[in-house]
Amino acid sequence: MKKIFLFSMLALAGLASKAQIYYPDGTTITSTVAITDINNVTYDLFTMTNQGKHVIIDLSATWCGPCWSYHQSKVLDHYYDKYGPTGTSPLKDGMAFLYEVDNSSTMPDLQGNVAGSTSQTGPTQGDWITGTTHPICNPANANSVVLKFVQPGQSYGVPAVFVVCNNRKLYKISTGITDEPGLRSYITGVCGLAPASATEVMDLGFTYDIYPNPATEATTIHLNLDNASTVSYAVKNSMGQTVTNTVKQDLNSGSNKIDISTANLANGIYFVALQVGNRNINARILVQH
Repeated sequence: MKKIFLFSMLALAGLASKAQIYYPDGTTITSTVAITDINNVTYDLFTMTNQGKHVIIDLSATWCGPCWSYHQSKVLDHYYDKYGPTGTSPLKDGMAFLYEVDNSSTMPDLQGNVAGSTSQTGPTQGDWITGTTHPICNPANANSVVLKFVQPGQSYGVPAVFVVCNNRKLYKISTGITDEPGLRSYITGVCGLAPASATEVMDLGFTYDIYPNPATEATTIHLNLDNASTVSYAVKNSMGQTVTNTVKQDLNSGSNKIDISTANLANGIYFVALQVGNRNINARILVQH
């Protein structure tokens, strides 16, 4: 069961029951905040967004079972390892933080040391640090960051995961998305990162376009390859679930077309995860019958 936190501000306490818990998706963050990790490295939110990064923040607590399950999926590690500052992707446009929101939790709780735990809320679920590649934060007071996402005076459950896009708009991320391609597809959709930048496409040795878009019964990937390549694609829904995929096929250099049937897809936004050789591109399409 999710535990509930309450952050209250007296001026707004009377409105708490009428307000929604989180700021609506697409809300613009108007002031920056410092985020300090357990290694005393401090990151400035707007510095990161000004660098073109989208910033994921996982609000969790060491005693929280669902938080532990999400952490154990390693989705943020995999994302950070690919799109973080030293990631394998040439974009390096992502950041991710685990942000411990229970002010009574200390390092022993993060380390999985039940005997040394000082949390007043419950025992730690395990070792949160070992094997984690993205930064972990355990502030003495979490409010400065939490109140960027949670309306003042509102209670909320953890885990609660958000992305702040490079345009400073925030969106809530479903913890049901537990794979890196699905997470990238969601962030691509809300942060406007697809299709890939022209620089990235040029570096990859191919160009592409997908149309018609919106699609009704079908759409086509128009792919121009500098060299013969092995190509495949998957169509994913907004939750990152694969609804259509193909086996890999070898295509010659030059112009190629790959037809995608959308006749059996419900209306909505989908993402085409295109793999050309060892490169991956995500593009958003709208299905509208």
